[in-house]
Amino acid sequence: MKKLNQIFKVKKPIIGMLHLDYLAGSKEFKSIDYVINKAIKDIQALEEGGIDGIIIENWKEDSIGEFVSTETASFFEAVCIKLAKYIHVPFGINVLNNDYKVALSVAKLTKASFVELDVFVDHVISDFIHSPIASKNPFEIKVTPKEIKDYAKKIGAQNIPLYVFVQPKHYKMIDKNKPIETSVRQAIDGGAAAILITKETGTAPTLDLIKKAKSAAGNTPVGIGSGLSAENAAKYLLVADFAVVGSSIKLNGDVDNPVDLQRVQELIKVSRKE
Repeated sequence: MKKLNQIFKVKKPIIGMLHLDYLAGSKEFKSIDYVINKAIKDIQALEEGGIDGIIIENWKEDSIGEFVSTETASFFEAVCIKLAKYIHVPFGINVLNNDYKVALSVAKLTKASFVELDVFVDHVISDFIHSPIASKNPFEIKVTPKEIKDYAKKIGAQNIPLYVFVQPKHYKMIDKNKPIETSVRQAIDGGAAAILITKETGTAPTLDLIKKAKSAAGNTPVGIGSGLSAENAAKYLLVADFAVVGSSIKLNGDVDNPVDLQRVQELIKVSRKE
């Protein structure tokens, strides 16, 4: 299993989100050509801007629960196969809401460098704001690293690194008193290759929270998973080992807008100074 510094050739890699448009199965779905063409434009902007990696995600997912429908899974797989040909940097797969089965199988099929998981060791209940349907129908996720690793082994994907969120955004912790350090240690013991710390989409967690996570993580990389921008990257990258970015590199800083080449360039310029 490759480590973070073996996958990315820079000290503090910046990984950009590739937010796919509505997929088949959604009433808002337009066409596969629309999804693909929109994504290719974002890939080009990300790579031209100097991004170090990309995560393909079904951002417009409206399912209720952890796993997507068979139709969505099949379509997501087809889209990722097509898009992989256009990506020239290391890329990962994230399948909302926490469909590790589809994520691992697609990652294996497309030879992705890693899988990102929103929930890994924490018992949570959804607290969505971006999906009107899911926000009205909250659901629990209580997954274990063992069942994820067992599935990965079953399909021959056990060597794909897992970059996992702890106490993640878009969810409320069932155990509200669980220390971040406990979640971090559980994730690493469960096989996580990297840890992600968040607050909410477009908002950064505190530096103190990242420092606490790093104190518990030992040699395992800890990244910032929300709120990084060209304006705050200098201070956050003094602490965090890597970053996953979405909103701040979109046109006008809106997560639903296309990737803004200039914003990517500005963020990468700042990050390279660290």
